[in-house]
This record gives sequence, C-alpha cells and structure tokens, in this order.
Amino acid sequence: MTTWLAWGFFATTVAMITAGGALWAATDFGFQLAVDSFVLTDTVLALVFATSGAPVAWRRPGNPIGWLLLCGGAAHATTVLALGFLALGLHDGWGEGALRVVVTVALAGWPLGLRLFVPMALLLFPTGQLPGPRWRPVAWGTAGIGVVFWLWSVTTPHPYVVGGPSGYLRVLSWPPLEPYRPQTDLLGIFFPLLIDLAALVVRYRWGDERLRRQMLWLMLAVLCAVPWWPLGMNAEALQVFIVAQPLAIAVAILRPQVLDIQWVVSRALLYLALSLGVLGVYTAVVLFLDRVLRDTFHLGGAALVAVGVAIAFHPVRGRLQRIIDRLLYGDRGDPVRALDRLGARLSTEAGLDELLLTVRDALRLPYAALRLQGRAVAVSGIPPPGCTVVPLPAPGTRGAELVVGTRRGQARLSTEDLRALQILVVPLGVAVRATVLSEELRSSREHLVSAREEERRRLRRDLHDGLGPTLTGLAFTADAARNLVRADPGTAERLLDQLRGHASGAIDEIRRLVEGLRPPALDELGLVAALSRQAERLSHREGGAPLTITVDAPRSLPRLPAAVEVAAYRIATEALTNAARHSRADHALVRIRVDGDHDGLRIDVTDNGGPPAGPWRPGVGLSTMAERAAELAGWCHCGPGPDGGEVCAVLPLRPR
Repeated sequence: MTTWLAWGFFATTVAMITAGGALWAATDFGFQLAVDSFVLTDTVLALVFATSGAPVAWRRPGNPIGWLLLCGGAAHATTVLALGFLALGLHDGWGEGALRVVVTVALAGWPLGLRLFVPMALLLFPTGQLPGPRWRPVAWGTAGIGVVFWLWSVTTPHPYVVGGPSGYLRVLSWPPLEPYRPQTDLLGIFFPLLIDLAALVVRYRWGDERLRRQMLWLMLAVLCAVPWWPLGMNAEALQVFIVAQPLAIAVAILRPQVLDIQWVVSRALLYLALSLGVLGVYTAVVLFLDRVLRDTFHLGGAALVAVGVAIAFHPVRGRLQRIIDRLLYGDRGDPVRALDRLGARLSTEAGLDELLLTVRDALRLPYAALRLQGRAVAVSGIPPPGCTVVPLPAPGTRGAELVVGTRRGQARLSTEDLRALQILVVPLGVAVRATVLSEELRSSREHLVSAREEERRRLRRDLHDGLGPTLTGLAFTADAARNLVRADPGTAERLLDQLRGHASGAIDEIRRLVEGLRPPALDELGLVAALSRQAERLSHREGGAPLTITVDAPRSLPRLPAAVEVAAYRIATEALTNAARHSRADHALVRIRVDGDHDGLRIDVTDNGGPPAGPWRPGVGLSTMAERAAELAGWCHCGPGPDGGEVCAVLPLRPR
C-alpha cells in the first residue's frame, strides 16, 4: 500500500509539472519569462523534492521525512500548474476573477514546500523523530513560523513578471512591511533553517557514528552552495543549496555508505578553505599595495603577490589538512597523541570497555572489541558490516586480538589507520594481559577456597561418620568392662578384647585420614621410595597374575615443593592402581624425570596391557589426575597407547 501511495504521489507531481509546462509552452511568452516567473525554478524544485522523497517514503514508510519531501514536491508542482493556467488565461484573455483565483493558487503552493515541509523534514532528519521530548515546542514553533511566512508570501502585490492581478489573499498584507518584502522573504527561508541547524548540531553532538555520517551529507550540500557567494551569485547559491538539500537527505537516509563521506567532506572543506583564503589574501594584498603604491603598483606587482601567495599555499594546506582530518578521523595522523590519550586512560585504572571507547574516540571508529580465544571480553559500539582484526603483540595474550569496525563509506581502513592501531595495540595488549591475570588470580582464589572447604567437609564427614562412632563405642565398651570386671571377669575380658580391636580400627581410621591429607611415607622415605613401597603393594593382585612394577628415577631429586611431591605421588599411584585393577598387563613402568633446568617434574606411567577391548572412556580417577596437575599449573594426559595405557604428567617446580 505504501509503495503505491509513494509512487502515486510522485506520478501526480510529475503529471502536474508536465501539464503546467505544456500549458506554458502553448502560449508565446517564451523561455525567459518562464525563468523570470519562477516556472523553471519551481519545476526543478518539484522534481528534486519528488525524486528524493519517493524512494525514502517507499523504503522507509515509517519515516515522515520522505512524505514531507513528497508534499514539498507537490506544493511546487501546484504552483507550476497554476502558472501554466495563468499564462493560458493571459493569452486567451480570461476575466480578472479567474486570473486572481489562479494567482492565489500559485502563490499558495510553493511557500508550503520551502517554508513548512522542508524545515520540518530537516528538524526530523535523519531518524524521523525529534531530538528529544523538549523539542516538541520547537517543532510547533517551526510549523507556526512556516504558516506565518506562508501568509506573508500569498499577499505579494505583483507576484509574477508575466503579468496578472494580485491574489485574493492580498487583503491580509501589512502595509508598513511592504518596503522590506525582499528582506522578509529571505528571513522566512533562513529563520527556520537556523532552528533546524540547532537541531542538527545537537544530533551531531550526541549521535553515534552512523548518525554523524548522515549529517555530513547535509554539510556536503552546504559546501556545494558556499563557493557561489564570493562570486556575488547569492541567488544562485541559495538555489543550489535548496536543490542539494533533498538529494543529500535521501542519500543520507537510504545509502549513507555509498561514499567515504568523511573523506569527501574533509577534502571539500580543505580546498574550499584554501580557495577562500587564497582569494582573500590575494585581494587584500593587492588592494593594500594599490592604495599605498598607487602610482608604481602595476601588473608585475600583482604577479609578485600571486607568486607569494602560491609559495605560502603548501604549508597552509598541510596545516588545514591536519585540522580537518583531526575533526573527521581523529588522531590517526598523530599516533603519539592517540597513545598519550590511551596512556592517560590507563593511568586511571579504567576498564577494557573504557579503553576501547578511548580508541574509538581517538580514531573516530564506529566499533571496537577485544577478543580472547575467539571470545569477546570487551565491546564498544555497534559492529558494522566490515571489520578489521589486529593481533595483540603483548606476551601471554596468545589468541588475543583487537577488532575494529570500518567507517561507513570505507571499504577498508587506510594505511594511516592501521599504523596508528599497530601502536595502540601494544598498551591494549598489556591491559588485556593484566585483566587475564586478574581473572586467573580470582579464579585461582575461588578454586583454593572451594578446595579448602571441600577438604574440610570431607574431614568433618570422615570424623563424624567414621572415627566418631568408633570412639563412642570404645567409651561404651570400656564402661561395660569396668562394670563387669569384679562380677563377671570372663565377660569383662572378652569386652577388653573387643576394645582392643576397636582401638586398632580407630588407629587405622586415623592413619587413613592422615594418608588422605599427606602420605606419611613421603616425609619418611621420599617420593621415589614411597612409590617403590606402593608399587610393591600393588604388585600382588587379588586372584590374578602378579604385576611387576619398575620405578625408574634419578638417584637424587632436587628438593621438591610439598604440593608437587603429593601430586606426583597421587598421580603415579592412581595410574598404577588403574593398571593393576583394569588391565591385563604383567608389567608397568614408572619413570620420573626433571625437565630442563629444574623447571618441571615429569611422571610417565605405562603398562603392556595392550589396547582396550572396547571404546576407551575416561573415568573419575583420570579426571582427578588432570585436576591435580592443573591445580599446580601443570598438565596431565591419559589415554590408551600402542602397547597399553599411558599416563604423562608435568608439574612445574617453580611458580608461574
């Protein structure tokens, strides 16, 4: 429905323009009178407004800007059609009443476009909504001003060069303002534009990257009109600006990325400023010398002035280029400045999100993110279609990268952008490394606290459920024996025998608890001897063939940290226990080596039980071995080998 409505609006506008042009061409008034009577101007404006508004209303039906532009085109087309009828009426000698009706319609059409619909479209640009709720009075004020100046326009006494009477609304004019009508007409155009300019400045100040780029299209429309003013062509400049506005609005809403608008505007600003500056300096110097040296200043002097201005052109151009680039592209041309800004933010202990925002502001980027092992750890902005990935070079940040979004209108980042990013990723890598270490430290602390609480819970359970009842039974048995020692010595003796057995059980339970905390054999014999004793125990299988276990270790090991010693003992004994219980092996080998310059302790446990009969599935014991190694920042690999089971673990001897 909206598609038919938008293009129907457009077709109606074109039909009115065609009809008006045909009616004018049927008379003998000619082309120059059409120009002087604004037929050509209103035709161009109607076509531009309709051509710009129809695609916006079609593709963005919820955005009122397209419909406002279509209404503006229809308003100017109404004037063109009315002027066609005016020319025909003057040619055929219509009565004054009919001519006054046609003039009234012609005068009532075009002001609605320029003084109501276009200012409202600019006020809502580009989102179709006001900058905020507080701008509602401004919108009503803009509409009110448009209505007032519309009433002023329809009271024009002699509106058209082609002739004809004044309109019926002439009675609403105010005679004291008639001498200032040209100035008032210009005020009716520029005053709403000033209000719109304030709204656009507010949007640009608080808008995101996409909205700012849309604003730059309007700036480009302004820049297209500015060069006409120094040449004294004020009317032409105004017409260029009015025509360029709707085109810029349509492109900004539908295809803002069709060009690198920042680059276009920066170069346009640069060469416009240079042209105006060169022209102004040249004119000022020539006029000054002509006044001071009126008798001797001639064409050669003017040529010397031109040469001097040309010599000064290049350094001024470079400085202006840097200023404009800094406004549009940030500090990409001065990476040291960007690095200083990032360093200042780092000194405040800012988070990664704030650092990314600093990078975006420094280079005017729409999006930046830090990824670690493919996972986003910090994000700033909305990702555009194109992104560039820059690896972080800091040590300990393997797999870390900075992802930055390409500016809209750019296929990829420029060499200057990449050079600046290569400098900025160095402190960013340090910040990511510090964040990773902080997270690891926090996780390690949580793991230690959790492990400590689990150990306390296990001890409490073992003491409460195991040793507690045993000691309680000892107390009851001792009381019973004491009560029977005189009356029934035989029973008392049997109770004492039971008491002895219960005491032995309690001792065994205490030894088991101590063994769970730290095997006493490690303190009594050392790691190698303790493993040899455990190997001897496991070599006698219950109801099976004996298992020969060999412990291959250096004669002397360096002093091992207590945690490493316990972990090595637990991993080796768990691996040997699995070999004794679950494999068909008759031989197992435990090899202990110290890797490198006393950097790590390596434990290898292998058996000759052959490959597993079915699919191999790791059990709880294997995951426990891996957890013990990971707690010490080491690693443990378990699995089937060509000859049997294999367990390999490396435990660091120095803190990492």
